[in-house]
Amino acid sequence: MTEPMEPSLVPGAAMTRMASEIAEIPEVVARVLREGASETERVARLIERRRPRFVMVAARGTSDHAGVYARYLIETTFGWPVGLAASSVTTVYGARIDWRDILLLAISQSGAGPDIAAVTEAARRGGATTVALTNEPDSPIAAIADGTLLLHAGPELSVAATKTYVASLAAIAALAGRLAPDAEWAPALASLPDAIGSALGEGRAWLAGDGAEAVAAFARANEALVVSRGHNFATALELALKLKETGRVFADGYSSADFLHGPVALAGPGVPTLVPRPDGPIGASIDEALDVASRAGMDPWIIGEDEVADRPRALALTAPLPEPLTPLAFVVPGLLLVEAVARARGRDPDAPPGLSKVTRTR
Repeated sequence: MTEPMEPSLVPGAAMTRMASEIAEIPEVVARVLREGASETERVARLIERRRPRFVMVAARGTSDHAGVYARYLIETTFGWPVGLAASSVTTVYGARIDWRDILLLAISQSGAGPDIAAVTEAARRGGATTVALTNEPDSPIAAIADGTLLLHAGPELSVAATKTYVASLAAIAALAGRLAPDAEWAPALASLPDAIGSALGEGRAWLAGDGAEAVAAFARANEALVVSRGHNFATALELALKLKETGRVFADGYSSADFLHGPVALAGPGVPTLVPRPDGPIGASIDEALDVASRAGMDPWIIGEDEVADRPRALALTAPLPEPLTPLAFVVPGLLLVEAVARARGRDPDAPPGLSKVTRTR
């Protein structure tokens, strides 16, 4: 493996496409809320007419993690069960599924994955209400689905999906907020672009100061952990994936509850750990796992809000959001950290070896 560069050598490097696209996230989310409002309205009316009882998500990779976020948001807001479609059931095994009374969310930034398109087609023919979330209006899944929510992210040139991931979360939140305007978290949708912009600035300042130690630790390591729970379980999974993709760090993302069922044995002083921790009851639940891991020598870096302001090695974001919306802000400093770690390890985060922008599986 290539020896890590000293992090002190990193700041003078030219801005990567990944960093540039992370910087676009606040405006991308603003466009999803503003320019996507008519799409959200059409899809919401479709769902209200069809009245589904169950939701399935068809997705791969980063879009899978957007689906994990959708599961928590939909189940906690509407009480509709949410599951993940296994594409091979349709594309390889050829099984016939009873899709009646189901809402299928097909999530794909490119909209070109053959397996996701095949599941969307099968679901629509089988009686499901199908909704595509994609950045490409002329993509196969957009052509197949009953309705489409565009991500309004513009071209994403870095192989690592950043702005399209957060745009997917924003589109999901906007749709849920339209269907449940009385939800406690829904009024905060309008403040998302400003809160994410604040997280972007504070994340940059953190990495230039106390967070530089985190960059050095993750850059030196061959393995790492990202631990959270609830809506931010998606954040843990996504940041772990990005550490693998861009920095070639063997990183695993866990729910803090699952972490205690075995993986806590991985914790220790030589395994850097990042913890997205929202305020409130879910944060207290995450702390229970951290208390156990700390006895094994784990000393995590934390991204959170008010409740972590006095903790060492923590970035406390100052524009608070309701817990269901925190994944859209918490992931941004995490992505900045990932991009810096990749560069510190001598990697090009824009072009990870062996990966392409569109992965075609069946």
